[in-house]
Amino acid sequence: MKNKIILAFAAAALFFIPTQQAYAQAQQPKRAVIKVNPLSAFALTGSGFLEYAITDNLSAQLGASVTGVSISNIKFKGYGFTPEVRYYFSENKVAPMGPYVAGYGRIRSFKLTVEKQDEEGRDYSATYNPVGAGVAIGNQWVFNSGFTFDVFLGAGYNGGNLKVNVGTEEDFDTGIIGDMILGGGFSVRPGITLGYNF
Repeated sequence: MKNKIILAFAAAALFFIPTQQAYAQAQQPKRAVIKVNPLSAFALTGSGFLEYAITDNLSAQLGASVTGVSISNIKFKGYGFTPEVRYYFSENKVAPMGPYVAGYGRIRSFKLTVEKQDEEGRDYSATYNPVGAGVAIGNQWVFNSGFTFDVFLGAGYNGGNLKVNVGTEEDFDTGIIGDMILGGGFSVRPGITLGYNF
């Protein structure tokens, strides 16, 4: 249900907020934007991004995230990096402002533990290191105050195998919520970021 609400919000922001009304975008933006994704808190994750405009139409962005959550009796901690290249296609705006399409990669690493021990007293543990890629479409507003608002919707694929150190794969079944956070297979990547242009 949360995903449907997030997707509906992202779609509405992408398609129903007319860029012509963004009078605050009259000035040319500076080249860099630092930002955070407040929606990642719903996945009990903290994420931040640094974007830099390379040309008037092209920017590079690097995102980083950390998570530490428990689902049922499974605890997992992890981190990830999301490199991204954006092409801004507006005729009257320059990067990092306006509508864009993007290609991104995703590299993550998770350590899972279960509150169980084997006969030798070792905690059940596993690692999961998915790697993936995807595409996104979005729009970033840069206001005269320097504050930014970015909304995007992407789709990608993540592949990786669970490596069980102690226990069995069944011990680390996190259900649908864990699958959403761990992100194996096809995934939808909606989001908004709030930031500052400098």
